[in-house]
Amino acid sequence: MATWQLGPFDNDDAVEWCVALENTAPDQRSNFVRRTLDAAVSAGRALTPEDAAQTIAAAATLLQSVAGTPPSESAYAPRFLLGREDILVTPQLLDVATRALDTVLAYDSAWRLRWAEDIEEEEAFGVIEELRANLATVTL
Repeated sequence: MATWQLGPFDNDDAVEWCVALENTAPDQRSNFVRRTLDAAVSAGRALTPEDAAQTIAAAATLLQSVAGTPPSESAYAPRFLLGREDILVTPQLLDVATRALDTVLAYDSAWRLRWAEDIEEEEAFGVIEELRANLATVTL
């Protein structure tokens, strides 16, 4: 996973996921996001760092859909969704997003181990923890 910043869209895997989302028919984008998040929860400890990066992008896209603004300043955030209602955010989808981020943040997850002992380790964890906390407080 090539990472150039700490934001949810600042790595190659997240950018690829956003391109795939943009190429998905608008009426199928909610399903695309849900499949990404469901796959992370189902994978559990087997979640790869690459899939974790896509899971983080999916969760951040949900937050953007609720807030109406990108959750990061990244040029790679899915701004093409702003002002649109392509992603139907439901309480169930928010729940699966927080559970998917729990999988990413698990003590022995491959994503977490990839950041272990990196100079930006704590900041990377903090970005995802903040994203999870923001999703957990959303009321629809």
